[in-house]
Amino acid sequence: MSITLTHTDLARIAERAIHATLGGSVADLATVVHPDAVNRMSITEPPATRGTGPAAFHATGEWLRTAFSDLVWTTENEVVEDDLVVTYGTLSGRQTGDFVVWTPEATVERAFAPTGQTFSARQAHFQRFADGRVIEHWAVRDDQGMGLQLGWIPPTPGFLFRSYLATRRARRAAQSA
Repeated sequence: MSITLTHTDLARIAERAIHATLGGSVADLATVVHPDAVNRMSITEPPATRGTGPAAFHATGEWLRTAFSDLVWTTENEVVEDDLVVTYGTLSGRQTGDFVVWTPEATVERAFAPTGQTFSARQAHFQRFADGRVIEHWAVRDDQGMGLQLGWIPPTPGFLFRSYLATRRARRAAQSA
């Protein structure tokens, strides 16, 4: 079944998909994310994010909310071409939990201990559509800028030690799961 949507429709759905990933339910995501959708960014995310469809996108949101509170997405510009929407804007929040980065083999690479600091980082989200819903997602993010704002860069000895402990906790939790 093919659905014809205007550029404005696609841009609105792309925006809703970002907001639903950050704070919505699986049911919210099911209205904007195709059952076969893949998130190309999940290679550094937990195993639950590496599937397809709304549940995998929801797992990405849960992973982010574990590390960051007060997440807010602000769109500055959108470009729509054929079945692709690029949404450019800012993600902001506060790091209140461990931010765990995963390897392509789905093991814990490292964890960044919470700093309590806020960040506001530029991002561009690329979303391809099929049947009126997101079928593919990837992004370009300013991770270095976020790390600088959160106090990860340059690391202090205390932060390195707290992150070492956070990494150990994350690896133990992953092994027992």
